[in-house]
Amino acid sequence: MLRHNSEGSVLGPATRITGRISGDGAIRVEGGVKGDVNVSGPAEIAEGASVEGTVHAESLEIAGSLLGDAVTRGPIAVRAGALVRGDLRGSEISIEPGSRVSVRLDTQVELDLGAPRRR
Repeated sequence: MLRHNSEGSVLGPATRITGRISGDGAIRVEGGVKGDVNVSGPAEIAEGASVEGTVHAESLEIAGSLLGDAVTRGPIAVRAGALVRGDLRGSEISIEPGSRVSVRLDTQVELDLGAPRRR
């Protein structure tokens, strides 16, 4: 995920935004957003940060709080300590123990059940 590189934007811990955020590239939210976030690259909600709205991104890592839906083309990772309420839709979704979630998951699952057994 985004780790303070030059290809993305960072909303610092003292930043509070009310309104819609959109853009090309990645975003790391360390503060608070009340509104939708729509970016073409990966998104990250850092520990202690919050987003109240829908997030559309390439991928999403949640260590803070998301009260809203998330739609990604890639993976969604919910880290220990995160709080998530809403619908999560991505190519794969991982939820670590210690997170608090009340979500509906929408992802495609491939199960390899092996070859059928003969009796």
